[in-house]
Amino acid sequence: MAASSPAPIAELQPRARCHVIRHKGVDIVVIDLAHTSPEEAIPIMAAAGVLIARFPLKSVRAFTDGRGAVYSKQSFAALKDFTIKNTPHILASAVIGTDGLRAAAFRAVALVTGRNIRPFTERLAALDWLADVPDHPPSNAT
Repeated sequence: MAASSPAPIAELQPRARCHVIRHKGVDIVVIDLAHTSPEEAIPIMAAAGVLIARFPLKSVRAFTDGRGAVYSKQSFAALKDFTIKNTPHILASAVIGTDGLRAAAFRAVALVTGRNIRPFTERLAALDWLADVPDHPPSNAT
């Protein structure tokens, strides 16, 4: 009898792929979609949504690692829905791994949701930028 291969980490532990880290003294929600299939990404986004909803409005600094992620029509729809539902809680968003079709997907989601999702090429640069975002962005009132 052949042994079955182990399930991918993302499938086994979606909550482990969304968590809070402390960087430069501020909390940042990390959503790790790196190298996931559409089937793996959807439960990770669901778990991240539950985590983000626990935070006050306009308080979450979100970092998404989308390197090597594969998207389908269903996972793109889930990404859009995830982004829309969590927008009230988001202060700032940064993403890495948005090249090629992934870049187009994230630009489309940003356009549809009205969110400013800032792309970066390096994790540390994204985390530094998020940490430097003021807790209360300047008002546009004159």
